[in-house]
Amino acid sequence: MRRSRSEPHAPWLAAITVGYLVWSLGPLILAIVYSFNAGSSITHWEGFSLRWWVGDPAAQESILYDQATRSALEHSLWLATLTTAIALPVGTAFAMGCRGWRSRLPRLGLWTMLAALAIPPVALGAAMWLLFAFPLRGIPFGDFGWFGTKAQLAGLVTVGLPLATLVVWVRLLLLDREQDEMAADLGAPPGGVVWRVLLPQLAPAIGAAAAVVFAGALGEFVIVQALVGTNETRALGPALLGARQGPEPRFSAIGAVLAITGGAAYVLLALTFRAAARGSRALTEPI
Repeated sequence: MRRSRSEPHAPWLAAITVGYLVWSLGPLILAIVYSFNAGSSITHWEGFSLRWWVGDPAAQESILYDQATRSALEHSLWLATLTTAIALPVGTAFAMGCRGWRSRLPRLGLWTMLAALAIPPVALGAAMWLLFAFPLRGIPFGDFGWFGTKAQLAGLVTVGLPLATLVVWVRLLLLDREQDEMAADLGAPPGGVVWRVLLPQLAPAIGAAAAVVFAGALGEFVIVQALVGTNETRALGPALLGARQGPEPRFSAIGAVLAITGGAAYVLLALTFRAAARGSRALTEPI
């Protein structure tokens, strides 16, 4: 679509966009490049090598053979996946339920839930540690049975659920209720209204919520570390920073893996937006 001549030209917008992309993606590209450095320096290039990716098993310095780093990475990815799988459907259902009720009570519950976003992760981690160490110390998993994956997942869902709810709720505010009423007048049951009217229009927001929750859970290691159990449930950040002194190309390799994971989530999100846009055009086209 061509820009109209009457539309004001704002070159500073393009400059800000390019500057932001260079500032945010430049260091990431540099880190990925240095993850293939043959030496142990993260600033001095010593040749191309896969040492930090699939190096000597005896050295245990690559992300493939360093058991502590690999275990922390796998655990972080697993927690992020579980958090998204729980927070996304629950947050979507909660937002839709609040929209359907006319009383003020659901709105109060919604804003109370969103207040959790203002709690610093350090405070939330300390509060949940106290919860699982004293009132729930032996309930229902035995002495300190919560700590580890179960407690970490509960903490991450506590943070991720308001995020998913907020993203879906904002999209719901932009939808016209007349579509729901028209579908109901035409004989659609409540379930049919949800599946055939609301959810297709919420698909981009649900995809965005999934990406936000997954990325947030993957990068959140304060709460995860506060509720850690055994070494197998250590967070990725402490595992990396506590393994050796000083940054190494191995850190860049971990960053590359996370960047690839985030890029895959972005591609999935873009495809979801495109499919939703095609569906919206199909609904508005005359028969």
